[in-house]
Amino acid sequence: MPFSHAWPDSTARSLLPWILLGATAGCGAQTRDVTGEIAVSSDLTERGFQTPIRRPIVQGLITLYDATGWSAGAVLGMQTNGRRYGRAIVRLAYDGVLSNDWQYQAVTQYYAYPDNPTARLTDRLETALSFSYRDLITAGASVFHYPHTQDAARPMRWAVDLGGRLPIDEQFSLTGTIGLAQVRPQGRYAYGSVGAAWRQGPWRASLSYLATDDRARSVYPGNTAGHWSFMWARSF
Repeated sequence: MPFSHAWPDSTARSLLPWILLGATAGCGAQTRDVTGEIAVSSDLTERGFQTPIRRPIVQGLITLYDATGWSAGAVLGMQTNGRRYGRAIVRLAYDGVLSNDWQYQAVTQYYAYPDNPTARLTDRLETALSFSYRDLITAGASVFHYPHTQDAARPMRWAVDLGGRLPIDEQFSLTGTIGLAQVRPQGRYAYGSVGAAWRQGPWRASLSYLATDDRARSVYPGNTAGHWSFMWARSF
């Protein structure tokens, strides 16, 4: 990622070489491809929860794809609020085809927030399985493990998500998502979004309104208010 900020003790950094090795081992002379993307977002919201650093975030993504369907990638992000706060993700995924219309993806990824002691409690290992129909509808389920939080206090246990995209023309689409998450000990809460997306060549942008139900406010007080979120990105 094109950022000078480093995480020398980050779990994500230590795992990345092994994830990349595992994704490419045994592939021989198979065709591989490397893609990247840099994105700027007005905030960082995960399943309705807005992180405590309510500032724009810059993130960079690099992914190594293999012809067998495997891919390995890493994301580095940075926010500033008088000092720098980092976010890192490493991921290993497999993309498969069920038919001409249906595809699926299985992914394991590790999220790390090494510069923020409060956010570090949400460091997690996440495993998910999703199915998509013609890149128009996507449904998925995720489970989580939190390495830095005691079992009784670990927040999100599982989540299910449903997303849709309605093309308006070749560049614009209407988008929407809805999800349900299980959180200990408070129970379940729902979250969702509605918005619009634009794509032109390597450029894309989105504007979405993010919201949660009343139960989310008891789980994350002060961090789940409905709000608009903007994202701009360029792939290469």
